[in-house]
Amino acid sequence: MTEEPDELKEYLIYLPPELCELKIVGFSKDIGSSISLLPSIMHRLGNLLVAIELKHQLSSSFPEATKISAHRFLEALTTEKCQERFSLERLEVLGDAFLKFAVTRHFFLLHDSFHEGDLTSKRSNVVNNSNLLKLAIRRNLQVYIRDQAFDPSRFYALGRPCPTVCTKENEDSIHLCLNSVEDKSSASATGIRCNKNHHWLHRKTIADVVEALVGAFIVDSGFKAAIAFLAWIGIEVNFEASQLVNICTASVGYFPLAAEVDIPSLEGKLGHHFVHKGLLLQAFVHPSYNKHGGGCYQRLEFLGDAVLDFLITSYLYSAYPKLKPGQLTDLRALSVNNKAFACVAVERCFDEYLLSDSRDLSKAVKRYVDYIRRPVSDSGNDGGPKSPKALGDLVESCVGAILLDSGFDLNEVWKIMTSFLDPIMKFSSSLQLSPVRDLQELCQFNNLELQLLESKAGKKFSVEVKVIGDSAQGLKLKSKTLEDVLKSTFKTEPKLIGYDETPIDVTDTTTIGQEMVNGDLCNNSYPEIFRIREVSDASSSCVKSVAQRFQSSPKEKLSETSRNRDFGIDSSKTGNARSRLYELCAAYCWKSPSFECCKEEGPAHLKFFTCKATMEIEEAPGMVFEFIGEPLPKKKDAADSAAEAAFWYLRQEGYLHNSSDNINKLPTAI
Repeated sequence: MTEEPDELKEYLIYLPPELCELKIVGFSKDIGSSISLLPSIMHRLGNLLVAIELKHQLSSSFPEATKISAHRFLEALTTEKCQERFSLERLEVLGDAFLKFAVTRHFFLLHDSFHEGDLTSKRSNVVNNSNLLKLAIRRNLQVYIRDQAFDPSRFYALGRPCPTVCTKENEDSIHLCLNSVEDKSSASATGIRCNKNHHWLHRKTIADVVEALVGAFIVDSGFKAAIAFLAWIGIEVNFEASQLVNICTASVGYFPLAAEVDIPSLEGKLGHHFVHKGLLLQAFVHPSYNKHGGGCYQRLEFLGDAVLDFLITSYLYSAYPKLKPGQLTDLRALSVNNKAFACVAVERCFDEYLLSDSRDLSKAVKRYVDYIRRPVSDSGNDGGPKSPKALGDLVESCVGAILLDSGFDLNEVWKIMTSFLDPIMKFSSSLQLSPVRDLQELCQFNNLELQLLESKAGKKFSVEVKVIGDSAQGLKLKSKTLEDVLKSTFKTEPKLIGYDETPIDVTDTTTIGQEMVNGDLCNNSYPEIFRIREVSDASSSCVKSVAQRFQSSPKEKLSETSRNRDFGIDSSKTGNARSRLYELCAAYCWKSPSFECCKEEGPAHLKFFTCKATMEIEEAPGMVFEFIGEPLPKKKDAADSAAEAAFWYLRQEGYLHNSSDNINKLPTAI
């Protein structure tokens, strides 16, 4: 074994500073100062390379990731602990709101028979931090997170390895688990750097990064890119257009309530003309209302709450670009709450259209409405009655109904939202944060113990506040209040962020006739709820529309004999329409009609049946008539509706002749 040459050996000799004099030949002070910045530059360059690596990984999985800048990825991966000028907090607020909206929309369409409670539970299982943590670790996202501030003392240049070697045997002794750290002095041990660059992350931090990445896709690209990222990480939020069309079509079951609501007036207050007016009617049906086949506004409220959360977050995110994440969250909490929505409902007189069978609710609504509309001179210092939750729910359900009726056109919902929600989001002198939160932040900042002792005497509650500490007098908040911040912050024009979807066409082009007005059908037009098909040949698949036949020249349908026949059958009288149709066919020597349930739709708790009546008429040889009634909760009523459609058509076309005075009246709709 040869001995290593002396010139290759390295000797370290420590000398007193007084005996040493460092001379750098050829370097100026400016160059020396610049070299001192090299560790910081290398640290930030390394972070940027990590973001670029994640971008390349995502781009190889779905092309939408190429539109996101590397700096935006770095922002979504950087926590506040890094003490940089940017962090993931604002993106996390936006991404959280979009994730809630996308998952809500997906489950709303997928489970059309689930009520609000079931939908809320399913959504919570997807968007909670535990699930996001599991999905992020499955995709190994935690290795990209930047969660440590730059420390020059821990910087090791290339070629100078870290002296702390981490192995499985000594890993626990080098890095203390955060759960075992009890005092602040031991907590610093978790930041020891090893040769494997181990560092500890809170579980919530990893979940927040997922939401921040969603926000990054929304800001730099749009909804489609964010949905692609969610699919990559394991959250499915896609849906079929037919699901939306089916839900809109099923809303016809609320048509019987049209007589209870002034639809044109309500559409004017909302600023939206509904294609499917059943959605508008459903938005005002309280769960206590039981004078119809079932169903209420709770599902629409579930959807509207999520879309309002995203739209208002988008409003605040774009309008206040300099607002800190905590302040952004506070402002959203002040804008999105039941009390604010209740004020909007009172301003738009939504309480006048609420369908409810609860006397207590009616009294509470009237008491609150009277309080809000009281003269300014009567204003006192009392807080007034509590806003009924039903009033705030009406605003959310209306937004949900508009979203469905517009085919998920968020531009339309955005326009309406800003028209009646903008006033509550504007700054006012009455803007106040929770005093309890202010006190908690003050005590936490000054290491004071806060105790809230509650007590109850009869129907009244009282809370005693105790602040325990050495110096609890004369303390002030460490930062400005939100009111002061909004006065001085820069505000821009708010905009809808990231919306790049194409609205779905939910217009039912198969229906013929005029729209419902105040629940009545125009007698001189073809009823929208009665669809009739005229088959030219019983064995042929060719179908001729009745509307086309109305446009053709009139033709004689009855022979002279049949025109003069009067069997005394009053087809317009009330009663069982099917029985009257059987009697009519027997009197005219026609073949007896047949009834068939041709369609069943709607959720399990709100089933609607559509029946078809088939007839053959002696005066129209070689033709088979099919009369399709309106969807109704009971099969018998649906069959009667088809029979009424048959009476209406036969009378309009001249197949019936009756001497009764009311023969020309339209049959009463079921």
